[in-house]
Amino acid sequence: MLNSGGFIRELELIDLNRVIELERKCFDEYNAYSSQQLKYLIISANSCCLAEINNEYIRGFIIVLYKNGSGVAGIETLNVDPIFRGNGIGKKLLMAAEEEMYPKDIRRIRLEVSTGNIPAIRLYEKSGFRKTAILKNYYKNQYFGTHNAFRMIKELTT
Repeated sequence: MLNSGGFIRELELIDLNRVIELERKCFDEYNAYSSQQLKYLIISANSCCLAEINNEYIRGFIIVLYKNGSGVAGIETLNVDPIFRGNGIGKKLLMAAEEEMYPKDIRRIRLEVSTGNIPAIRLYEKSGFRKTAILKNYYKNQYFGTHNAFRMIKELTT
């Protein structure tokens, strides 16, 4: 196991190139957000964009979108550099994002994950998310060997 030390901070526009690089490492060309989409998400007033940093290196990031007054947020993307997976970075990012959502009166977080992405599903289930629906043909191109995704939801409590 690699050093799991590191800290969480907000993503900034200066991080965009690393965020793009990491998004492309974690998702194929058909399912990755474009550089323009990632830039929009980072600068959006209704987004929570956090990175896990170690030695000034972004090892993972999460982007969550929310609408004020809706009580619901959606995880748009959660990425951990493949060489750092298994060190608790994904869980750390999820927990930090949840902490950011609560003061915004967000009480539910939703996400979609490929039905074939077993490691991610396990992470989400261990973090308290539950499967609520199967989304047929969610992905235009196969992702983890399938076009389908699970919708998962977590209710935030105090």
